[in-house]
Amino acid sequence: MTRRSRAHQSTPGNEKAILEAALTLAVTAGYEGTTMAEVARLSGLPVGSVYWHFNNKEQLFAELIEYCFEQWKADHTGPTNRDLLRRSIAGSAGGSVDPENRAEAFWILALLFALEKRLAGNLAREKYLDVRKEMFELMVQRVEPQVPASVLAVDPAFGRKMVVLGRALTDGFYIAASAGDEIDFMEFADLSATAVEALIQRKAAEIEGNLDAADAES
Repeated sequence: MTRRSRAHQSTPGNEKAILEAALTLAVTAGYEGTTMAEVARLSGLPVGSVYWHFNNKEQLFAELIEYCFEQWKADHTGPTNRDLLRRSIAGSAGGSVDPENRAEAFWILALLFALEKRLAGNLAREKYLDVRKEMFELMVQRVEPQVPASVLAVDPAFGRKMVVLGRALTDGFYIAASAGDEIDFMEFADLSATAVEALIQRKAAEIEGNLDAADAES
């Protein structure tokens, strides 16, 4: 990270204070409405200190995305697909409507970076797209072990397909939450999990049936 001046002391506490201030502003004012001066005011640090840590707003938001991603990785765990979907849909998407739930609310803004094509080349948008890819691969690592080996033997990409489906559902519920749709997010998380589980079971049964038919013919 390029630094502008040695006049301001860099400490983990100062950097965290700036990121926390930026997060608070981001979920209420959005990207366009967040200014470095307001971040400085809210963090209690001189504006020069904010610029010393982060050259501009793009860099600040890029680091903020990484900051929130670390929390996302800690939160999105669970032994089953149902646990993961509950966390993603009911926890993250459903929780994103509450400005007090800043880390979750922030992902609505981050998702807008992907949708807003006029921000092409924006450092924060590029960071979000990179993080989104990493999120996907982490979910694949957690979902694939729950897919029967017989299914993966026939369709090695099946686990990835389930993650694509789960992510599409989660993105849709983020938008529903942002639009103010009256939804029981936990209920729909369970419905989504049931649908994913049924798809996996159906695929496994289909493969088993094909194997049985092949054995009967031989």
